[in-house]
Amino acid sequence: MRKILVKYSKRERNRAKDFTHKITTSIARKFKGYLHGFKDLEKERMLNESKSHNRDIAKSNWKTIISFMSYKSNVKPLNPHNSTKRCSRCGMINAPKGFSYECRYCGLGADRQLNASINLYLQMEGFTPSPKLFDELLKAWRWFTLTGEKADESSDELERSLRLMNSKSYINLPKTT
Repeated sequence: MRKILVKYSKRERNRAKDFTHKITTSIARKFKGYLHGFKDLEKERMLNESKSHNRDIAKSNWKTIISFMSYKSNVKPLNPHNSTKRCSRCGMINAPKGFSYECRYCGLGADRQLNASINLYLQMEGFTPSPKLFDELLKAWRWFTLTGEKADESSDELERSLRLMNSKSYINLPKTT
């Protein structure tokens, strides 16, 4: 019985490794010449939830993905510290409220993960947040739409993630007079 378990465990690891190679190759080919930024996450700091959550985190292969991408394309590790708390428009630190982020200083309202993604992008490109830069980037990123809508706090994480993957993401900026 032990031999069979070892055999199938090895097979599962090989399939996961093969899948990781295929995904990273696909990304590297599709975005050839681009710089790819990855959060430099530490698993040990994330192992504090339920047993199944801890098992999922322990089995994840983030470092493998980064390792495979690093010899196929340009990779830059990014520091995730305060990426969800820092305003991507003015740079001030605020606490996110549930799934949404609202800046007390400049009035920016956005999805928490979208705000963090913009912060990581700015970090990858070597920029610091500034209202002028943010407004220029918003003009260039045509898939963002300015809106007065609030984030839907009642939906689950999967639904919210799928909505963000649609062609437009929404950012709420205060009205200037």
